[in-house]
Amino acid sequence: MQEVLRLAAPPGITVDVRSIQEGIATLGEEAPQRDRTMVLLRSPRAARQLFDGGVRFTHLNVGGLGAGPGRKLVFKNISMSDEEKEILKSLVRDGVRITLQTVPGEQCVDFSSLVK
Repeated sequence: MQEVLRLAAPPGITVDVRSIQEGIATLGEEAPQRDRTMVLLRSPRAARQLFDGGVRFTHLNVGGLGAGPGRKLVFKNISMSDEEKEILKSLVRDGVRITLQTVPGEQCVDFSSLVK
């Protein structure tokens, strides 16, 4: 998976693959400031863990959460479990703007407008 991520990045873009704890150490409050950083995560739980570990972000885009046991369709091909919805709601309460977008270039939809 690491190699796939590296191959998918545009030329000149550095790709680092880290664990949650390494990500917190690299991107947390004590880390040097960066102009721009994109972080790809596997789940809403991973986003919550980063945030709780001191990685402050103001925007989270959700895409690519497929169907599975215990998950319900929320938007197009984005499905979530009740637990994942609650995690995202908690991030909204903490001031994170959450949008859903299935493919680049598509209009983003605000998470709060879809899930009450």
